[in-house]
Amino acid sequence: MKRVCLVAGSESTRSELGLQLARYLKEEAELCSFSIAEGLPARLKGDLVLVSSGLVARELSEAGVLESAVPLIVARRTVNCDHLDLVVELAPGTKALFVNDCEETAVACIDALAGLGLDGVEYLPFWPGSPAPPEGIAVAVTAGETAFVPPGIPHVIDIGPRILDFGTIAEVLMGLGLPETMADGFASRYLSAIVSLAKRLARSREETRRLNAHLAGVIDSLSHGILVYDPDGRISVCNENLRGLLGIRTGEAQAGKFLASIIRSRSLLDFLEAKDGGAGEGAQESGIFRLAEGDVIVHRFESENGRIATFRNERDAAAEGSRLAREYRRRGYVAKYAMNDITGESEPLKRAKRVAGRLAATDLTILIHGESGTGKELFASAIHTASGRSSGPFLAVDLGSLSDDLIESELFGYDEGAFTGAKKGGKSGLFELADGGTIFLDEIGNISPKVQTRLLRVLQEKEIMRVGGAEIKRIDVRVIAASNEDLLERAREGKFREDLYFRLKTGLLRIPPLRERANDIPLLIESFLKAEGRGGTEVEPALLVTFGDYAWPGNVRELRNLVTYLLAVGEGPHITLADLPDEGFFEAFARPAVGIPFPGESTVGSQGLEIADRCVLAAMAALESVGKPIGREAVASFCIARGRAMGPGAVRARFERLSALGLVSSSRGPRGTRLTDEGRRLASCPD
Repeated sequence: MKRVCLVAGSESTRSELGLQLARYLKEEAELCSFSIAEGLPARLKGDLVLVSSGLVARELSEAGVLESAVPLIVARRTVNCDHLDLVVELAPGTKALFVNDCEETAVACIDALAGLGLDGVEYLPFWPGSPAPPEGIAVAVTAGETAFVPPGIPHVIDIGPRILDFGTIAEVLMGLGLPETMADGFASRYLSAIVSLAKRLARSREETRRLNAHLAGVIDSLSHGILVYDPDGRISVCNENLRGLLGIRTGEAQAGKFLASIIRSRSLLDFLEAKDGGAGEGAQESGIFRLAEGDVIVHRFESENGRIATFRNERDAAAEGSRLAREYRRRGYVAKYAMNDITGESEPLKRAKRVAGRLAATDLTILIHGESGTGKELFASAIHTASGRSSGPFLAVDLGSLSDDLIESELFGYDEGAFTGAKKGGKSGLFELADGGTIFLDEIGNISPKVQTRLLRVLQEKEIMRVGGAEIKRIDVRVIAASNEDLLERAREGKFREDLYFRLKTGLLRIPPLRERANDIPLLIESFLKAEGRGGTEVEPALLVTFGDYAWPGNVRELRNLVTYLLAVGEGPHITLADLPDEGFFEAFARPAVGIPFPGESTVGSQGLEIADRCVLAAMAALESVGKPIGREAVASFCIARGRAMGPGAVRARFERLSALGLVSSSRGPRGTRLTDEGRRLASCPD
């Protein structure tokens, strides 16, 4: 049996070529293989020596291991067709390194790929000792020499060591004197591999052509005009709708032309060619321009590979806005109140409405601060209605009623499989549903640090990512948050992100509690009676006086609930003091926590003063004894702590009454309100 000696430079090349030869030699000849890297015998003995390259042949000659009478064949090699699938998938125009152990083999591989029709990629040869590759190269292709790939290349494709070409195999078989039928069999298998590669290339190109045709059809069917162009103004996409807006003949190709060849409006051309000011990818601009077909809204944004501009006829935009508004109403994503629905004529309320109206004219993030029941959602709804987003959705979320995990999935949505029980196909979050409109986040102080971090990103970057997802989605949503807590104090305690607090309070709105606008109570009661269909119901004046003295810890909501109760239990076309609920029915009206008297209860103490008067005198004396300033808020807090609910407005009324009785002295300046000697004496007397 004849013997073939195969010699390669590396172990991997020896192994690959040995396997290839063995498939053809089978049992017709003995194969022994060696590599220079693993070491060579003193003499190579055989009927034929096959070396993997001319470089290996020179090294064997210098080592003196060759028999002079033994035929030597230097292999001609080509790329392995079985491992070219990943190369076929590279996008045309891609710049890639082709890495091998020397310049000669790197160039030979590039030529072999070009000979197979794989010439859409721009290959740069690279080998040990060659100059550093240009910056920005993300792909390296190598023929089994991954160790030579320079660091920093993220995507490496190894097509395996080069294999013996058809001529070399045929030369080996004939050199051994083997039958021609074996060479014919090899030729058939080799050509079969080439044909298989050709079919894969053909399928790939046909699929690319089909997808491109399908994409072109989709783009042409869009209701918006679409324009895609590079920074130099060279057009790559101009769809049928845009051709119509620009007055270009149907079907006339625009790819490869420059913007100036199709855009006649100087202002529009300047807008499309304007620099992004360093904003980079994702930067967006919009404008309205006059074209032959009328006014169009143009939205331009930067992408990774250039610029994209969308064109929409203003009439179509208005029609689309009306359609979306109808859809939002159908789903219930609409604001229910306007500024006129906020009842009251007190100065604190009018000031809050003025601030709300000014904030509505901006697109600032808003933080509404107000006690429970003051109408924070009412104000948020009115701000949305008065804003430029009024045609968009309005979504209100009570964060205090949701668990932390549920808050995250409800706000940001989730992808399929994000957690046990997740819906198939995932679910859109409220931020996605509110795109183009406003989202109202009530009780914002209840969210966890994790959700705070995600919300901060929404406010800063206008981007969201679904729970369990990897895709970042851009959104256009105005955030109005609300809290009845002191978020700054919570931030100082480490319970709320300080940067989120300051981001939220870009537009700060304080809603006054009902005790600070007691003169609005009659108007509020009148509106509640009309809402209940009882607009003609009379209200006893004594009841209004009593309501004016009450602190209303539940604010407008508590007043509304109490009016509903009085209508239910009252007799005849009026409601009176006698209709107030029994003790304990409403916690806020249970004695001794509140200053509203129940029917038959005396409000006058043993010194001829009302109980509320004596509470104010006691509060002033206590504050005076510790050297603290006497103010309405401090007195109200003292009274509330001792079971007598009273707001600053009610305290001011008591100051005026006690001043008329000579028990309190009021003046401007640092002395302010203080006790007289008689007031101090009565404050120390037991009731």
